[in-house]
Amino acid sequence: MNQVRLEKYARVLLKMGVNLQKGQILLLQVSTDGLELAREVAKQAFEMGAKDVVMHIEDPQLEHLRALYCDEATLRDVPEWKKESLDYYLRQDCVQMGFRASYPTLNNDVEINKLLAQGYSSNEVRNVVRHYIHAGTLKWTGSVVAGMDWARTLYPECSDEEAFAKLEDDLCAMMRVDDKSDPVENWEKHCEEMSIISSKLNEYNFKSLHITSELGTDITMDLVKNHIWTSAGDMGDSNLDPYVANMPTEEIFTDPDFRTVNGVAYASFPLMMSGKLVTDFGIRFENGKAVDCFASQNVELLRDALFKNEQTRCLGEVALVSKRSPIRLMNRVFFNGLIDENAACHLAFGTSFPSNIKGGAKMSTEELLAQGVNVATSHNDFMIGTPETKIVGTTFDGQEVVIMEHGDFVIGG
Repeated sequence: MNQVRLEKYARVLLKMGVNLQKGQILLLQVSTDGLELAREVAKQAFEMGAKDVVMHIEDPQLEHLRALYCDEATLRDVPEWKKESLDYYLRQDCVQMGFRASYPTLNNDVEINKLLAQGYSSNEVRNVVRHYIHAGTLKWTGSVVAGMDWARTLYPECSDEEAFAKLEDDLCAMMRVDDKSDPVENWEKHCEEMSIISSKLNEYNFKSLHITSELGTDITMDLVKNHIWTSAGDMGDSNLDPYVANMPTEEIFTDPDFRTVNGVAYASFPLMMSGKLVTDFGIRFENGKAVDCFASQNVELLRDALFKNEQTRCLGEVALVSKRSPIRLMNRVFFNGLIDENAACHLAFGTSFPSNIKGGAKMSTEELLAQGVNVATSHNDFMIGTPETKIVGTTFDGQEVVIMEHGDFVIGG
């Protein structure tokens, strides 16, 4: 990435992503592939008046070696100091940012049971951050950087140098970063455009949704009462300054009533889970619970995540994404959940977002569950959107409104 784009990439993450304010601490969680960007982010954060920049670095190559040689118990173990080192800063006036590359082939030689153990420990660490996100007290953003393993997988026809450059170009395009325009202005415009649709959805105050697609998806769900559709810089029921949780982002999302989900959802994209791809899969729900799942490859990874406990069997998010999303128009599967979820409508099993219901951030776990807001220890997005996806919302007075047809929004401002 040239210096101009590197500086803009860092600036938009700080100004639009976490919206860093003078005197705040910036907590960075990055992979080794992201060190160049991390240093630029740190430099600009200090120039903006950050009190401190604290960096937690993960080396995927080292984690791969641990997965090969450590036993499962060791891989599952999460030392308390590791969680406390995050919590120490999150308890203060802190914002959190994370970015890493994807590693589609790195763990091909690792046993699945070891990847599951490693995934468990990673999720336990992530739950430290989730606690503050769900309490509505943390501004945070997740993003991506290029990596060579990722580039080789996406562009096998290219030399290493060409593949890496292509991946950087694609990531910059998703991030609305180029050599000439102001990415902050680009993102402000994008957020405004997304808010037009989320505001319209909130005006309807739908009781339920019915989602179908040509792959066979046919699923219904109520939405939680007093739900809020959220998009880009509009983060629902929160007293925090505006921020953008995921960059890039093209989704408009809310909380389903997890108790009411019925039908089957067929995935339109493969899903990277614990370092391996789950392909051609689907999940069947009855009376709010997943009762079965199937896949052509690595179904055991899906089953482990889905059937971990009663709440991971339930949906926690429904998100709408137009087939005209810039990421979808790239016509490529990126093997990265953050990116791929912004190329297609998606669902997530596991925990919901309390900020997507009025007053949710102040509710106890018991109060959230009583409202139909799922509370779980994990969150797994999977893509279901297709060129022919149709979504119909039903209002409390029985009016049926087509929200999306042929994969695109038909309501707006």
